[in-house]
Amino acid sequence: MSNAGLTKHLSPDTPVIVAFMIDGRPMAVNGLCVSEQPLKLFTKDLRTQDISYPQSVVLVWHREDSVMKGEAEAVSVEPYKAGFLLTIERTHVAEVDRRVYARYPVEAAVSIRSVCDMKGSQVIALSQGVTKDVSLGGAWVDVQPVVTMGSIVEFHMKVDGEDMSALAMVAHDNPNRGGNGLEFIDFYGDSRDKFVKFLERASKAA
Repeated sequence: MSNAGLTKHLSPDTPVIVAFMIDGRPMAVNGLCVSEQPLKLFTKDLRTQDISYPQSVVLVWHREDSVMKGEAEAVSVEPYKAGFLLTIERTHVAEVDRRVYARYPVEAAVSIRSVCDMKGSQVIALSQGVTKDVSLGGAWVDVQPVVTMGSIVEFHMKVDGEDMSALAMVAHDNPNRGGNGLEFIDFYGDSRDKFVKFLERASKAA
């Protein structure tokens, strides 16, 4: 299991969001790359101690103007300085850039569920909004309150009367405009297939 494909994109001191799926819900952990080979991430998040390893995770970070995604496996955690060190293996890297996908001016009611850590406790925030454009790579959502850029969220919308859900990262926030630009990281269950069919119909209507 080599990290060579990942570390040519991810250098030491790079901030990284590690998205775990715990009991069907995302848990976002903020980390910092401290070692390339093996790949190790430093975090102060106490919740990493309570996780059973190994765990499949999604790594998200910025490289220049691009959002990068790495599908990986967190294999262990150990005490390190004033926090903890996560060891990561088995990685696959892709660039997450919704600009490569056609966008369609679709207005649909959505909900955005974010989970943040405040003084060691998880706080769940639910925001309601309306999409202004959508693509297979993401969406712009007029939403109040605006979610902080860099947050990992759950995105939910109705597609032909059925629920469609995706794990997403807030790539842009604009409090003045009252909205967020979301980059989809992964889809839940058959949500991707539903969304593809939905966008095919949207393209014909455009």
